[in-house]
Amino acid sequence: MPVKLTLTLSGRTLERFEFGDEVERIRVGRSEDCEITIDNLGVSRYHAEVVHKEGVYVLRDLRSNNGTFVNGRRVDAHNLNAGDEISIGKFTISFGGPAGAGSEEEALPEKPGDDFGGMTMQMDQNALAQLQRDKASRVRGYLVVEENGGKRNIFLEKSVFTFGKTEKADVQLSGWFCPRLVAIIFRDESGFRLLNVTPKGTDVTVNSKQVEDVRLGDNDEIMIRNMKMHFMRGTPVA
Repeated sequence: MPVKLTLTLSGRTLERFEFGDEVERIRVGRSEDCEITIDNLGVSRYHAEVVHKEGVYVLRDLRSNNGTFVNGRRVDAHNLNAGDEISIGKFTISFGGPAGAGSEEEALPEKPGDDFGGMTMQMDQNALAQLQRDKASRVRGYLVVEENGGKRNIFLEKSVFTFGKTEKADVQLSGWFCPRLVAIIFRDESGFRLLNVTPKGTDVTVNSKQVEDVRLGDNDEIMIRNMKMHFMRGTPVA
């Protein structure tokens, strides 16, 4: 059966991967020919690999500079089980096991809650997640980008909004030394958060100060490499 892997950063999902039975090796690293590419200097070019044989998935560290960790413990090799979390630099890869066997799309079992007057209250975990998504969807914000003597608006309608050189970025940046991923804006029920994911922690400033992780306030001035913009809450006035 196919296996599912989820790449996250600071608890936020960046990308989901699914590999079929025919895939015998899944390489993770900075190199673009890896099956899972993470463009960060904390990650080696070929950092680790997951080898599949007869339904068993084995994680191997490929003599990486900063090591490979599973559930907080550094490993050279590890037989993966559903729910294992692989840590590589700042990033986490959740191993979901074969698709359909405990994957995150399945409904989680209900957990008993408080007992009021003999009635047991239960909360469906999927309903709770949907409630959180609904709250986040009501949060509105946009960027006012200054370019070519004019301005344009970028609406932050997604929960995860990315800037970088990769074709998958929501806003593509250019330049010889531009990383594939430079910055990420997360939206949740309390607002917007900007995360700098450049290898050296440069190229991203808010109000002229270099930042790594910051909550955005109304009219904050953001510089992502040579792209200048202001963050605004709400929606533009017509």
